[in-house]
Amino acid sequence: MNMQTRTAALATARPAAAIMASLSAAALGIAVLGLAATAPARAAPASSAPPLVDAAWLRAHLHDRGQVILEVYDTATQRPAYEAGHIPGAVFTGFLNDGWRVPRDGIPGMLPPPEQIAGVIGHFGIGNATRVIIVPAGRARGDFNAAARVFWTLRMEGADNASILNGGDRAWFADPVDPVARGNVPLRPAVFVPHPTTEYLATMPMVRATLDSHAAQLVDARPPAQFEGRVRAPVDARAGTLPGARNLPFSAVLTADGEGVRPMPELAQALHRAGVERGAPSITFCNTGHFASTDWFVLREVLANPRVRLYDGSMSEWSRNPALPMVPGHSAF
Repeated sequence: MNMQTRTAALATARPAAAIMASLSAAALGIAVLGLAATAPARAAPASSAPPLVDAAWLRAHLHDRGQVILEVYDTATQRPAYEAGHIPGAVFTGFLNDGWRVPRDGIPGMLPPPEQIAGVIGHFGIGNATRVIIVPAGRARGDFNAAARVFWTLRMEGADNASILNGGDRAWFADPVDPVARGNVPLRPAVFVPHPTTEYLATMPMVRATLDSHAAQLVDARPPAQFEGRVRAPVDARAGTLPGARNLPFSAVLTADGEGVRPMPELAQALHRAGVERGAPSITFCNTGHFASTDWFVLREVLANPRVRLYDGSMSEWSRNPALPMVPGHSAF
């Protein structure tokens, strides 16, 4: 199944209301686990982990078999920073250089076709049964967005046993009891067979249908200036946002350093301020599906709302069609 087939299938799918209604409900809860460091040095093959883990959890599971720790940096040029100090056993990826996103039909930063992204995933030693711990590198504010995008990509291809280290490298380095390694960790490529899904993806036809049906809340993860149309991102043909969208900037759900998710009370405050309902069917978007990955991750994985999709083409795709409506938003942030 290639990406064109996946997109075409969604474009001809049921109306947005029926799609959203068909998704099962899940109990809301806190997804962060922090366990004491009592695990044996070599554990049994990796079992499922919560979507958001803390440094104490990783310390306890650092040497589990069947696990890949993936440190996500912005670009390949940041490899020296990785080699200067990283979590033991963690492998390096330069997010913008390693094939996690591709241009398609003139739209930048799209999800690659399944057979292509499968090669990227396997290159880093990730097989179908591998537990993946994704680590925001913490070298640039907002590295969490790239980590969340990798998480979403893995889920889109059927790799369900993935987690993000809350706070990333900064959280790990902050505790002197956490070991730090230096140098490079050689890759051990694995075979990954993709099992693509459309469960987490929204397309332009689905978003258009939602404007009429109001079957889902539209959540814009961009900074307020872009949401309000005062600033136009270079990848967008027009400024503004989708009619009826609510602005939940990715920075509103992340800690001040941009590397971790805010505590639950602060998340509740951010959602209330944005006018975003915690359990409602939702479509997150931004310019290229990058910032939106963080909102998607927080709403779906941390707040346990199964009815959340990410519009991959986002405003870069939408704004190029002058027949599609855009308006200046009014952000609460």
